[in-house]
Amino acid sequence: MKLISNRIKFLIITILFSFSFSQDYFDITIESTGVSQLIIFQDSISGLQEGDEIGVFDNQAVLNSQDCSNQLGELLVGADVWSGGQIALSSIGSINNCAFGGFQLPGYVDGNSVIVKVYRSGNIYETNLTFSAGTGTFGDLFMAISEIEVVGADDGGGNGEISDGCDLPNNN
Repeated sequence: MKLISNRIKFLIITILFSFSFSQDYFDITIESTGVSQLIIFQDSISGLQEGDEIGVFDNQAVLNSQDCSNQLGELLVGADVWSGGQIALSSIGSINNCAFGGFQLPGYVDGNSVIVKVYRSGNIYETNLTFSAGTGTFGDLFMAISEIEVVGADDGGGNGEISDGCDLPNNN
């Protein structure tokens, strides 16, 4: 009986732990095309907090599917949750077979800039990225991000806004 009880406790703890790092905000809505871009988020990154959701975007991605209308715009092409260790994130690339009588599938476009956004404490933040490998454009053979600056977020994980005059420097 005690063995069953320990197994149930282990199962409950495992489920609760997996929910604590589940991806809730950045939800990829496109299907894999077979074209991908590996982006390594190295464990040297100090600008993220455990539980931050990472969204990889292309601002001029192919949006349409199964036709050749060539609709371009911002698209989430990859996502993961930061747990404090290295992440190997695979972003979804577009396919364009229109020149051969085919169609397009949505995803990033080679040569476009990699955009990373962070979802933290109910807010979405822009980022500044430092690359240790690659140029920061889709289509690089290999890409590794060694640091992320989350723009507008304070260190406490708040929304980065001043709520009253109490958090202004003393000389103001």
